[in-house]
Amino acid sequence: MTEKEFLDMMDEILDAEEPVKPEMVLDEIEEWDSLSAVMFQSEIFKRTKKPVAPADVRKAKTIGDLYALVKG
Repeated sequence: MTEKEFLDMMDEILDAEEPVKPEMVLDEIEEWDSLSAVMFQSEIFKRTKKPVAPADVRKAKTIGDLYALVKG
């Protein structure tokens, strides 16, 4: 998954007013909540067939950190 594909996916999940960028802090995104985290995990599994551990999602601080989980 490319970074652009990932950011497009996050735009869909968050349905935020502004485009998602890697440096955005998750705690500062109003739309980021537990439901968004579950949707993120589900989308990643659907697209890559790789599970993302909930603990790893909770440790992520930025959109870029979430992307690192996917590409790493």
